[in-house]
Amino acid sequence: MTTLYLNRFARALLPLGLITAPAFAESPTPLPDVTVEGDAADAHVIDPAAHAGTAPDIGALLKQAPGAQVNRNGALTGIAQYRGLYGDRVNVLVDGINIEASCTNAMDPPLSHIPSAQLESLTVIRGIAPVSSGLETLGGTIMAESSIGTFGTDPRFETHGDLSSSGASVNDSYALSGLGWLSNQQHKLYAAASRETGNDADFADGTIRPTSYERTHYALGYGMRFGTQTLALDLARNEANDSGTPSLPMDIVTSTTDTAKLDWRGTWSGTTLHAQLSDAQSDHTMDNYSLRTPPGGNTRRAITDASGVGYRVDAGFGVASGTLTLGLDGHMADHNAVVRDPVNNPNLRVVSFNDVQRDRYGAFGEWNGALPAGWGLDLGLRYTRVEMNAGAVDHSMYGMNAGVTTLEDRFNNADRARNDNNIDWVAQLSHALGEQTSLVGGVARKVRSPSYQERYLWLPMEATAGLADGNNYVGDIGLDPEVSHQVELGVDWRGTHAYVSPRAFYRDVSNYIQGTPATDPTVIMVSSGNGDATPLQFSNVDATLYGIDTTAGVHFGTYWSIDGVLSYVRGERDDVSDNLYRVYPLSGTLAVKYARDRWSLSGQSEFAARQDKVSSTNSETETAGYAVFNVFGDVKLGSRITLAAGVANLFDTLYREHTAGINRALDSDVALGDRIPGYGRNAYARLRYVW
Repeated sequence: MTTLYLNRFARALLPLGLITAPAFAESPTPLPDVTVEGDAADAHVIDPAAHAGTAPDIGALLKQAPGAQVNRNGALTGIAQYRGLYGDRVNVLVDGINIEASCTNAMDPPLSHIPSAQLESLTVIRGIAPVSSGLETLGGTIMAESSIGTFGTDPRFETHGDLSSSGASVNDSYALSGLGWLSNQQHKLYAAASRETGNDADFADGTIRPTSYERTHYALGYGMRFGTQTLALDLARNEANDSGTPSLPMDIVTSTTDTAKLDWRGTWSGTTLHAQLSDAQSDHTMDNYSLRTPPGGNTRRAITDASGVGYRVDAGFGVASGTLTLGLDGHMADHNAVVRDPVNNPNLRVVSFNDVQRDRYGAFGEWNGALPAGWGLDLGLRYTRVEMNAGAVDHSMYGMNAGVTTLEDRFNNADRARNDNNIDWVAQLSHALGEQTSLVGGVARKVRSPSYQERYLWLPMEATAGLADGNNYVGDIGLDPEVSHQVELGVDWRGTHAYVSPRAFYRDVSNYIQGTPATDPTVIMVSSGNGDATPLQFSNVDATLYGIDTTAGVHFGTYWSIDGVLSYVRGERDDVSDNLYRVYPLSGTLAVKYARDRWSLSGQSEFAARQDKVSSTNSETETAGYAVFNVFGDVKLGSRITLAAGVANLFDTLYREHTAGINRALDSDVALGDRIPGYGRNAYARLRYVW
C-alpha cells in the first residue's frame, strides 16, 4: 500500500516538470496574494464579516449567493448545493485544492475544513463554471479561502494579528481563533489556530440531539515573493471530535485531516505561469452509541480513511485580443472503510470499501477575450480521464450467510476496473447594451463519472455520501458517467444606486445517477436483514433541472441599503413521473442595512416557499413555507477592536429547511423520521481585535 501511494505521488509530480521556473526576477512589481481560477467577473464573493451568525458550518453562508444552498446533516456537516445539484457533482475547492471526504457518508465534506472565524472569503462561480475551474464541474464550482495574512509593502518586517472570540446561546457554544503573521515585501510567515465547541442545539419545541460538536484547527505557512513571482507552502490540520449528525446512522467520534500545498506563480516574458502540488490525508471514526442510543441495541463503529494527491500546471498568454490559458491537472484519491461492533459482537467485521482508487487526469484550454461591437466571448475545452478500481472486500459472515456470500463472491470475481474518457466544453457570450446593462448567455457540456460509493458499494448499506434518506443502497460497477447539456441567459443592470442580475437556466442530464428500487432478490434479502426491505440501487436515469435566480439591491440616501437574493430550481426525472431528491424550493434572503462610519445595524429575513415537488422514490416528505427574521449589528471600539452581536430567529419560529436531513436519533425531541428543524432563537456576540 505504501509503495502504491508513493508511485502515485510520483506520477503527480511529473506534470510539474513541464514548466521550469525561471530565476527569481529583480523587478519590484508585486503579484496579488490570491488568484481566483476561472472568470472572476461571474463570481459571487461572500464576505463572512458582512453576514450575521456564528454557525461553525461555513456552508450556511451559501444561502447568500443566488442558486446556492446547503444540505445540512449536522453542525459541521454542510454539503454544498448549487441549482439543485450537490455532493460530488459540485466542485468545491478549499484553499485551491480538492479534499476528499474520508467518511462514506460525507460527515467531513470539503467546507468543514475551514472554521468560520478563519474564513477569508467564500466564492460561488455563478452559472456555467469555466473548464479551468476544476476537473469535474458539472454542478458548478465553489471556492473557500482561509485567512493567511498578507505580504508587507516595504523591506522592513512587521507583525500583524487577528484574534476573535465568540459565543452563542442556542447551544452554549464558543469559539476562539487567532492568526498572526510576520512579513515584509518578500517574505511572509503565518500561524493560525482555533477551537470551537457547542452543546446540543435548541429549537422552538425542545432540543435537537445529537448536535454537539468540537473542532480544532491549525495552520502554518510561509511565502516568498520576488518581483513577479511567489512561492508558498501552506500546511493545515483539522480535527473534529464527538460531533453529532442526527440525519445519519452514526456520529463523528474523531475526524482528522492534514493538508499540504506547494504553490508557485509568476510571469515571464508576458506569460503567466502557475504550478501547484497538494496532498490531503484523512482518518475518520464514527459510531452509533457514543452520542446516541443505538437502535435495537445494535452497536456499530466504522473506521475510514481517504487520501488525495493533486497537481495543476497552467500558462496564460495573450492571443488575438484575449487570453489563452492551457493547463494540465489531476487528482488521485484512495478510500477504505471497515465496520465493526466492538461492544456486542467483536467478531463482526465488514470491509465496505478496500483500496478504492479514483484517479482523474485532465487537460484543458480556455480563451477569454473581446469581440467587436461590445461582445465578449469565453471558450473552453477540457478532456478528463477517470480511472477507477477497487480491492477485494470481505465480511465476517462469509460462508455463514448465503446472501452475503453471494454478494461478496459476485463483487470479488467481477472486473472492477473502469476507465472513462470525458469531454467538457463551454461557450459563453456577453454583450454590452450600454454603460449600465449587459446581456450574458452560455451553453455547455459537462460530464461527471460515478463516485466510488455509486460504483463500488457492494453490500446494501447507507454509505451514500450524505444522501440521508434512510434507504439502504447498493452500487453498480457498470454505471455510465453523467452527461449534462445546459443553457443559460441573463441580464446585468447596474445603475448609480441600484442593481439587478437575473439568470434563467435549463439543464438536461443524461445518465443521471439516482437510486431506483432494487430488483435483485439477493440484494433485497440481505437488505431486509439490515432493516430495509425496499433497498435502492444506484442507476442511470435521465433528469432535467431548470429555474431562475437573481440578486438585486438599492442603495438610497447616505446610509441605507436593501439587498436580496432569490433562487428557484425545479428538478425532474424524465424516465418516470417523479422529482429529484432534496432540491430546495423558491427561497431567498432580504436584508436592510443602515451603515455609518463606525457602526452598522441590519435586519434580515430568510424565507422559503412550500416544497411539494418531492421524490417518491426517496420517500421524501413535503415541507411548509416559512420566514425567519434576524437582527445584527457591529461597532468599532477604537481602531482595532470590533464588537458584533445579533439575534438569529428573533421570534423563535419553528421551521424546517427542505435541504435539512431527517432525524435518525432516538434521544432527540425531534420525532424519528421528522425533518430536522432550524435552530431556535439564538443570541450571539463576537469580539475581534486586529493589529
